[in-house]
Amino acid sequence: MYKINIDAAFKVATSHGGWGFVARNSMGEYLEGGCGNLRRAASSFQAEALAALHSLERIAQLGMPRIILETDATELVRGLTTTELDQSVDGCLLKQIRDFITSSFDYCIIQHCRRNCNKVADCLAMHGASVVSSGSAMFLSQVPAFVSILVCEDQAGVDV
Repeated sequence: MYKINIDAAFKVATSHGGWGFVARNSMGEYLEGGCGNLRRAASSFQAEALAALHSLERIAQLGMPRIILETDATELVRGLTTTELDQSVDGCLLKQIRDFITSSFDYCIIQHCRRNCNKVADCLAMHGASVVSSGSAMFLSQVPAFVSILVCEDQAGVDV
């Protein structure tokens, strides 16, 4: 079982953002992280949904069939665990993500986490928005220096 935290960063003024994820094993140890740039997103919700899609695509490539997906975006959890938002502007994207989960994972629980429990993914999303080239992604099999303190705090159970 692997725990995946995802997040997005989004600037309304520019419709620009980023996405990030961190994958951990059952002991909470960092396995991989990733981030990328979102050139255009219509809303913060759409940025969160795109973060889920891009992150899940990478997790599937890594061969992690049993996951717990966590996000601090309450509406995204609702959109991925029910069909209530399928008639919304982002309904097709939500359905695409749910279909991808069904076809790519043996087991997937989607749950909400508090924002302060999602700091590593948040940091990676901000990095994707500000540093990563438009449209590209980077994957990190070792803890990147710019998030190492947050990873250590998470492993130690520090809630700052």
